[in-house]
Amino acid sequence: MAGDGGSGAIGGSGGTGGTAGATGGAAGTGGAAGGAGGAAGGTAGAAGTAGAAGATGGSAGATGGTGGGPLIGLAYPTRDAYHFKGLQPDYWSNYDEVSANNLGNVSINLIWENWEPSVDAPPCGGNQQEYQGRCYQIDYGANNAIKEWTARGVVVTGVLYGVPAWARTGNANCSPNAPVDFFDMFCAPDDPNEFARFAGMLAHRFNGQNGNGRVVDFAIHNEVNHNVWFDIGCGSGTSCDLNAWIDNYSTNYSAAYDQIKSQQSEAKVLVPFTGHFDTSYDLPNDPFPSISIKTFVTRFAQNVGNREWKIALHPYPKDMTSPAFDVSDLPSVTFGNLGIVPGYLRATFPNRPHAWEVLMTEQGVSSGAPNSNEASQASALCDAYRNALGTPGISTFIYFRMMDSPDDFGLAMGLARSDKSKKPSFTTWSTMNKPGSYGCGFEDLPYIVITRSYNGGTGKHWASSRRAPSGYVAEAAVGKLNREEVSGTELLFECAINNYATNFLTKDISCGGNRLMGPVGWIWATPGSGLGPLYSCSLNGGSDRFVSTNPGCEGQTVVELLGYVKL
Repeated sequence: MAGDGGSGAIGGSGGTGGTAGATGGAAGTGGAAGGAGGAAGGTAGAAGTAGAAGATGGSAGATGGTGGGPLIGLAYPTRDAYHFKGLQPDYWSNYDEVSANNLGNVSINLIWENWEPSVDAPPCGGNQQEYQGRCYQIDYGANNAIKEWTARGVVVTGVLYGVPAWARTGNANCSPNAPVDFFDMFCAPDDPNEFARFAGMLAHRFNGQNGNGRVVDFAIHNEVNHNVWFDIGCGSGTSCDLNAWIDNYSTNYSAAYDQIKSQQSEAKVLVPFTGHFDTSYDLPNDPFPSISIKTFVTRFAQNVGNREWKIALHPYPKDMTSPAFDVSDLPSVTFGNLGIVPGYLRATFPNRPHAWEVLMTEQGVSSGAPNSNEASQASALCDAYRNALGTPGISTFIYFRMMDSPDDFGLAMGLARSDKSKKPSFTTWSTMNKPGSYGCGFEDLPYIVITRSYNGGTGKHWASSRRAPSGYVAEAAVGKLNREEVSGTELLFECAINNYATNFLTKDISCGGNRLMGPVGWIWATPGSGLGPLYSCSLNGGSDRFVSTNPGCEGQTVVELLGYVKL
């Protein structure tokens, strides 16, 4: 979803406005099903936490940065999974009301055209920031929000987008989604170095040492695998050269990455994607062209060399008007099959650990009629967090959004209504990670629970750390795995077979050629106190698979000993 004080629907209308009060709009995909939106127009992002969230800082000038070079600025804040929860706060005026709910993360949209509506050289005025021979107009809405959240121990991610008119005059074939200024800002910039200078200025101003607060993670542009949100000059009847599209973005990313890292060596620099995962979304001739994550990230990784990129994922439900999601949601990645992306990244980039981390920086659940309601939104929100916590490799979940917007085309994804009254989803969200009321997966931390489920209609089993497919009923919790790697553990993966009729767990990331559904947790390799064995089992000639702590697989066929789980 995307917006800047207005709506952002494909085929809909946009609006204008300042940073404060920004909204998002629905996004479709034209001929490509399962559209997702962008993190523009409000605040949706991911980072760690500081202060109350359990983060620690570092000193400038120290050595030993995570990339192996000198530490520039502060160390990256540490955080625990109890502060996994984040929110796009929609410039909610009462910071304490939101942060008091063990909030770990927010993000702020840092819109280039707000900071540099025209080129201005020094000397700079009192309301400007000088950087590398330019004067940037301080966006005080964003500036003050970053300062306030940082002061409360909430770490901020900046979403950097919004190309000024002067910086896109050469992109003559750009075809904005709607004939309003709002969508023009998603035309790719003429000179990546101009955008990179803007990124470097932000990394400098918000380095946590200048009295302005700190931005820790930086998303470079918005939902860059969809033409509506990153337009190099194609779409709307003009075929897109997908390689040129990826190359254009790669150049933007590399230039911005280098500027950001020159100011904060430990910052994470993110590539934001819609949930268009599989190659069926490589649609250069679609009215609203898209590129699959699989195609995009493969070429992008080659283009950017040794830069330590990370994915920012926006896995909305396939139908954004509905709260429904399921294991079988491919070719889209949704709340129902979240493990697919971290699993794919581990399998595709086995020697690049930086690529394995996934930050969920924007996603929401509709409460709007006729396909949803407020009770369904609250229930789906809880399941979405449970699935995300049940997926090692996902490090944060930023919910979109705090408050409904009148321009959201009835999606009503907010935790509060447009009159600021709270929905049931706000209670679910605010209490899920509070001591004494843990739920939605937080009650299991620091472990992940493996649950065995059964479908009476098909006679098939399913075992996972995430919600089972529709039609399966939980039989038993068979044991706990670690969410994070600890000494003596190995990563366990989930694999689907027979068109999602059943699945099996294995330490083999190749899944024997079956569908990799992603990691489910770290299993102990050897026996120990409080641990018991977990076996992979089969029955009916292998057409059904299940897990069991029984050494004889309850009278069925033993496939293998997977390891040892906490009982």
